[in-house]
Amino acid sequence: MSVTRTRIALAWLPAVLYMALIWALSSIALPELPIDSFPLRDKGVHMIEYAVLAFLVAHASLRTWPDRSRARVAAVAVLVTCGWGVLDEIHQAFVPGRATDAIDLLADVVGAIVGSTARLVVSTLRASQPAQESA
Repeated sequence: MSVTRTRIALAWLPAVLYMALIWALSSIALPELPIDSFPLRDKGVHMIEYAVLAFLVAHASLRTWPDRSRARVAAVAVLVTCGWGVLDEIHQAFVPGRATDAIDLLADVVGAIVGSTARLVVSTLRASQPAQESA
């Protein structure tokens, strides 16, 4: 495998592993999660969960297509993340004790927008810092 392919595969690895974690957790039949003290409860968990995924996808997208516009990278991250959210909601319809919920999907979308935007802000801040010379 070439250096470029290895670099791209390593960039996508955290996002893919996190997607697998989401899938595994949503495969567990849980009648009720102990999230009463969490802000916005279930929807807040969905927003954070998918914000993290979008951040990771945006990071991988920046590494894979460094010459693309930031808006395009954000769009890819949001689309991939929302697509995973749709698949996960469909998947949950077949898991005992779980259900498909359109409001959960909306929380996923909000999280995707927040996460991809956060990654682009980090990238922009890093790019605006002056380069430090090695001593």
